[in-house]
Amino acid sequence: MTLSDDSVGWIGSWSPGIGDPTVAGWTTVVLYVAAAWSCYRVAKTIGRRSGARDGRNREFWLWAIFSALLAALGLNKQLDMQTALTEIGRIMARQEGWYERRAIVQKDFIAILCASGATLAVLMLILLRRLGGFAKTAALGMCFIGLFVLVRASSFHKVDRFLGSRLVHLRMNWILEMGGIAVVLLAALGRLHVSKVPVQRPARSG
Repeated sequence: MTLSDDSVGWIGSWSPGIGDPTVAGWTTVVLYVAAAWSCYRVAKTIGRRSGARDGRNREFWLWAIFSALLAALGLNKQLDMQTALTEIGRIMARQEGWYERRAIVQKDFIAILCASGATLAVLMLILLRRLGGFAKTAALGMCFIGLFVLVRASSFHKVDRFLGSRLVHLRMNWILEMGGIAVVLLAALGRLHVSKVPVQRPARSG
């Protein structure tokens, strides 16, 4: 299989470049950067206070991983790598002869993604049950963002039409993606605020 057809891009119609040079696109990038930086600050604060960066401090590594993932997603927002994945799928469908039946594959793909996303969210809540509410909220936000990016990459016509629809002059894909990022960002800021509150020790009785 080759990754090119009669289109002019590197992979089908996709080539590296600024994928969404709109105000909303750059606002989303700024939100990704802000969320990544906030998660990094949380991880740094936890690591500095606990001194545990040897794999035993689960919360430290959780926020550190979230920071790296958000930074990568912010970069991908303008590189638009999910379009490259869509083009790879389209080229494969044409070369392997199932392009006309792609709608069935796309429906199954989205159903599997939704089921996997729900399962992953439940598993993360179980694994993070000993951590605070801010970590759990951020984890759910990350699951939502990841699911949104993958579903958008499916390029299913009905999904694209829904994401392109507007609610009070705002496109649904802006609301969903920025909403997911905002959940993680607010959870990180909340965790930072809590970490700055001094612990109140009970007064000793005379």
